[in-house]
Amino acid sequence: MTAKRVIKLALFSGSVFATGDTIAQHLDLWSSGLQSDRDKTTTEDRSGFGSNAAKGDISGYNPAQTLRFFVYGCMFAPVSYKWHAFLNTRFPLIKPTTEVEKLFSLRHVASSRVGTVLKRVAVDQIVFAPLATGAFIVGMGVLEGQGPDALLERIRLQYPKFLLAGYVVWPAAQLVNFSLVPLAYRVPFGSVVSLFWNTYLSWENARTRRQQMALHGSQSPVGSSQASSVDSPA
Repeated sequence: MTAKRVIKLALFSGSVFATGDTIAQHLDLWSSGLQSDRDKTTTEDRSGFGSNAAKGDISGYNPAQTLRFFVYGCMFAPVSYKWHAFLNTRFPLIKPTTEVEKLFSLRHVASSRVGTVLKRVAVDQIVFAPLATGAFIVGMGVLEGQGPDALLERIRLQYPKFLLAGYVVWPAAQLVNFSLVPLAYRVPFGSVVSLFWNTYLSWENARTRRQQMALHGSQSPVGSSQASSVDSPA
């Protein structure tokens, strides 16, 4: 893959990560606004004038958080491509090369192809998924300026939840990816699926941040080198 294509791939992946975060933040602002309206009993609210968040005000939107997702997505894309290339080389799909094979070996080729795809999915979920999950949690924590203690706490809060949720989504997605999508388009295909996945990650990432803030008061979480700007809902 050329350097130009790697850059395009990284920018595309970063944009998908950023879009997922933007969607998550606005969904959270909207739901928080609705909850705020339900809790209020003023005459203004009873007359139909809800909170700014419920009416689409984005004053609580955190662009710094979206930028962090974009940066992480750009860094993750080349690693993901290298991994897909490794799986493609390590577990190649058998293709009929002659007319005789096409006529008499279709069943063998089909069964071998299915077996290879299942091996790719199994290795991907057993090896890469746990590493990628941990890398996301630590990477986002580092980009937020958290120290070792806060990172360990974040791993404890997020890792099991993210990994189990990933096992619900990604095996089926990767089954399609490895069997039908050419190598050059596997990362973009995964990024499209990631639009929904990253929305979930952003939502949970911000929720964990709020949990850490609640545990440690108004200061940034224990071990953080500085207060992160991820204080607004995501």
